Amino acid sequence: MHIYPAKDIRTIDNWYMKTTGVKEQTLIERAADVFVKAFVGQESVPGRVLVLAGPGNNGADALSVACLLRDKGWTIDLWDLSDGTLPEEKAAECVAHLADLPSEIIVVDGLFGSGLTRPVTGPYARIIEGINSLKTKVYAVDIPSGLPGDGMAFAEGAVVRASVTFSFQFPKLSFFFAENYPYVGRWEVLDIGMGGMEYPVAPTPFRMTGKSFVNGLFPGKRDPFSHKNDYGHALLIAGSRGKMGAAILAARACLRMGAGLLTVHIPSCGESAMYAALPEAMLSLDSRSAHAGDMPVAPGKGNKFYSAVGAGPGLGKDPDTVGLLEQLFDLLRKEQPLCRLVLDADAINMVAEHPHLLPLLPPGTVLTPHPGEFDRLARACGRTQAAGGYERAMQAVGIAGEHNLVIVLKGRYTLTATPEGPHWFNPTGNSGMATAGSGDVLTGVILGLLSQGYEPVHAAVLGAYLHGNAGDRATVALPEHALMAGDIIENL
Repeated sequence: MHIYPAKDIRTIDNWYMKTTGVKEQTLIERAADVFVKAFVGQESVPGRVLVLAGPGNNGADALSVACLLRDKGWTIDLWDLSDGTLPEEKAAECVAHLADLPSEIIVVDGLFGSGLTRPVTGPYARIIEGINSLKTKVYAVDIPSGLPGDGMAFAEGAVVRASVTFSFQFPKLSFFFAENYPYVGRWEVLDIGMGGMEYPVAPTPFRMTGKSFVNGLFPGKRDPFSHKNDYGHALLIAGSRGKMGAAILAARACLRMGAGLLTVHIPSCGESAMYAALPEAMLSLDSRSAHAGDMPVAPGKGNKFYSAVGAGPGLGKDPDTVGLLEQLFDLLRKEQPLCRLVLDADAINMVAEHPHLLPLLPPGTVLTPHPGEFDRLARACGRTQAAGGYERAMQAVGIAGEHNLVIVLKGRYTLTATPEGPHWFNPTGNSGMATAGSGDVLTGVILGLLSQGYEPVHAAVLGAYLHGNAGDRATVALPEHALMAGDIIENL
């Protein structure tokens, strides 16, 4: 699914109407119809609804919503503020009227749309602040009033705090960032019949991963005459004293994703734990007991290295380990260009703390930072501290392009930023995955895909989707707060 900048939404609407002959009133009626169907699907017993209709298309949608809800037996209080002028006296009267509304009333917000270019202040802000003071459910039409379609909320001005946002045809970019969650609430994209088309008038680099795209990446059934060597030999460099669990989780996820062979390079202190937890993996033991510093040797005969390498989970940041990474990057760039690389956790931190390693990363290296790790990497790349999720995402896009990297910026809507675009937001996953080891599992998932020959971008996008989907499957049997990283692996 494409994610369009707010400035292009109107352009797309006009192009669609001109191309298909569909009238604007028809689009308004479609929007109102799907909104009401979704609304009634959640609020099945007719009650009382306050509908706020402002200037612009959102206001027209809200007026049509009010009519449809009334036809379905709902009691409607309609505030038609669509003429674009709102004296202070009228705003004060509206705010005073809010105190007389029953506590069970539901609000439908259609004051302002995604094309807003400045903060909402003055009389309209008074009404929004009054709505926010109510202890009631608020449904936003397309976007909460006062929130820009792109980026973060304005530093000043009022923004509706919606419980649910029903957006039309496309999600808004601002929906994907944590700082906007208090305004957007739970959101859903409703189809108004404009899908299935290309919009050449408005190219966009942002996408949201969908099932059809994911299904298209799978090669289908395996050849019944295939053998383990057909599915790659992965190398995982992970673990240090006290952090062997991270190595075990990443290794298990790699094998669960279908890697044919896996060698795990670990300090010798982890030998017993790894053999006990994962007898399916082969071990390469470092000469050191507590951390890794030796370069793993190539498997088998000849100069062929592994098909993919992952490094970082529980690795630690000892100077010996920094040297190991430098050797690894040099080898992959100069002698093993077909071997793919994914870095996580301490491997990313070491790159951030030793910026001379950054230009040594092989082209297409996949990095999977959480926000804190990314901020450290961004500073090493000359960026200032991001003010929030939107700025962090834009930095990831910039760094991916400058350094030819694939950056999987983990979060509620994990962003895979690619060297040339498009950039993919991931819709799967839940808050139960905010648990120790979840990121190590993702590293193993991506490593398993890389080892089987997936291109780095596809391995990253697919890995994020399957990782989140496994977390969602795990919550069928467990409440979110009870989820552990191992549950994600068992549901891959």
